[in-house]
Amino acid sequence: MSFRDQVRKTVATATEVTKKQTKRAQLEMRANRLESSIRREKTVIGEALHPQLASGELPCELAEVRAALARIEDMEGQLAENEAALGALLGQGADEDARDA
Repeated sequence: MSFRDQVRKTVATATEVTKKQTKRAQLEMRANRLESSIRREKTVIGEALHPQLASGELPCELAEVRAALARIEDMEGQLAENEAALGALLGQGADEDARDA
């Protein structure tokens, strides 16, 4: 095999590898976009159903859902406590600012 033939073969192989890697990257990006879209749609469903599930208007016997509802309720309580502490801190700062003026 001549040097030119070896170079052509090497270039052809490199081109094939590059095409395959490009196609793989495109397919992986498409999969990531689709997975992201699926997560967004599931979030929409969850946001729509959460109030009904939390109030009991829409009963659900799935243990996973009940556990998630309990965790959300707990986190909402923690968030309320955090917001109250932040409000108190900001209110306290406003009182000190008024006294300093």
